[in-house]
Amino acid sequence: NDIQKVFNRVIVMADSAHGFGATQNGIHAGAIADFTCFSFHAVKNLTTAEGGAVTWKSRKGINDEDLYKQYQLLSLHGQTKDALSKNKLGAWEYDIVMPAYKCNMTDINAAIGLIQLKRYQKMLKWRHEIIRRYDEAFKDLPITLLNHKDDNHMSSGHLYFVRVNNIIEEKRNEIIIKMAEKGIACNVHYKPLPMLTAYKNLEFDIENYPNAYKQYKNQITLPLYSKLDKTDIDYIITCFKEILKACGCY
Repeated sequence: NDIQKVFNRVIVMADSAHGFGATQNGIHAGAIADFTCFSFHAVKNLTTAEGGAVTWKSRKGINDEDLYKQYQLLSLHGQTKDALSKNKLGAWEYDIVMPAYKCNMTDINAAIGLIQLKRYQKMLKWRHEIIRRYDEAFKDLPITLLNHKDDNHMSSGHLYFVRVNNIIEEKRNEIIIKMAEKGIACNVHYKPLPMLTAYKNLEFDIENYPNAYKQYKNQITLPLYSKLDKTDIDYIITCFKEILKACGCY
């Protein structure tokens, strides 16, 4: 198409579902790849309850406004007017100019997102403070931590996950159950695709993906969200340490 002709190369499209707010060398996610897709699902660090957004880098030969209008057409049945425009006095007329999709964000969802944006920097700062407290508490334990921040990058602070060294999958699951008994919901991110039924039915076998399984078998995600307070964080830290010790991890 015309956009592809302007690039005259493979277009780089970034999956930044979890990346809103992340930076690398001072450049924000959304301004690095040619196109970047964000998710604003309910559990993301910025949410519209459901939905997402696409950003792109301006490029000579591509009119940003035309590209924006193309996205609008593609996301709402190829319709030339949104619901708000059609509700204006005497403005009922519209057209369908192409077969397209129904994947637009509702106005209600967008309104939630606008409020989230206003307080996002404050939320992001607190998420990284939670990460700092976790990192400090766990630095001497036999676990591997994800590097969320250094001189060249800062993560979006979306998830706080650890890998407990030298344990098997069953032990990891035991730790998660014991944390749940303390009222702390942990998770695993993520189960490798070959372990899911849909892929097993396609004859994928996890034994052929040993590194994926290695990354999965001892991984635990601890709570990380902006409503956690200092008391919650201290409780999570204390319980996690006690349970790791009780399970013979150190």
